[in-house]
Amino acid sequence: MSEIRMFTREEVAEILHVHVNMISILREEGLLQAIKVGKNYIFPKSTIIEFERNYLGLDCSNRAKAIESKRIVDSKKNKDVN
Repeated sequence: MSEIRMFTREEVAEILHVHVNMISILREEGLLQAIKVGKNYIFPKSTIIEFERNYLGLDCSNRAKAIESKRIVDSKKNKDVN
């Protein structure tokens, strides 16, 4: 079985070169999936890879832009399903 790697909010912020508060926004808006453990969240490595793949070239620099980027990604996914 392969090792499952989890990251804290702070580690994900460092990986993506953003403020830790932005990671919370991305999670709250559904761009980054997380697992709640106690009062904190942990992020699987696969979630970070999926985020990078889905949002490459899109602007997620604040809540409003992240929401718009999510609409674009969701629209692309819906087109792929149909």
